[in-house]
Amino acid sequence: MPDFKLVISDPQTKEPKVMTVKVKVSEKVESVKGEKEGRALPIALINQKTKEALGLDNFLTIETVKQEGDKKQKVKTHLLVKVSNEVPENEVWVSQTVGEKHGGNEFEAKAYRTKAFQLMVSQDKLTQLIGMRIGEVFETNVAGVNLKLKITGGSDNSGFTMRFDVTGPAKRKLLLSGPPGLHPYEDGMRKKKTVRGNQISPEIVQVNTVIVR
Repeated sequence: MPDFKLVISDPQTKEPKVMTVKVKVSEKVESVKGEKEGRALPIALINQKTKEALGLDNFLTIETVKQEGDKKQKVKTHLLVKVSNEVPENEVWVSQTVGEKHGGNEFEAKAYRTKAFQLMVSQDKLTQLIGMRIGEVFETNVAGVNLKLKITGGSDNSGFTMRFDVTGPAKRKLLLSGPPGLHPYEDGMRKKKTVRGNQISPEIVQVNTVIVR
């Protein structure tokens, strides 16, 4: 079966706290099978006090800037947090794979609570999603963490967007005045667009969700 691109957002009530931390490659952190293909999140070891200072739950983002010729490029990695008080405060230990992505075995990075991340998941591992609708909630294990997720939307293998107000899984052509499916560039704009219904079918390739606590 094809893959779902599962997009998971964290409904934070305020902007996450950002800290500058030292990131070090450590032999104590092994690369996770599937992380290079986007099927798993790499692991970050951090101190409990650092976790509390950043207001983290289960996921952490580190961000660096790489110089690519004349351009600067942001490099972000979303990580699964595990606590180890062997790690000094204001440090994050990562695997060699993460170090290579950011260009070094030891570097400074911005660190903050992850706003959203995506994973590629085989449909046969999330068969319960087939037939579910926007607004419904399901439970699954993501990177070793049990999460309750609410479906907020998605798109099919042709790029057509799901709409919450269209019943069923089929494609329909509608006169739209706003998102999802249309982002008007002037007031009062209306346009006929093809959209998917609010029910997930095997043709859906991206499922957008939000964490429910």
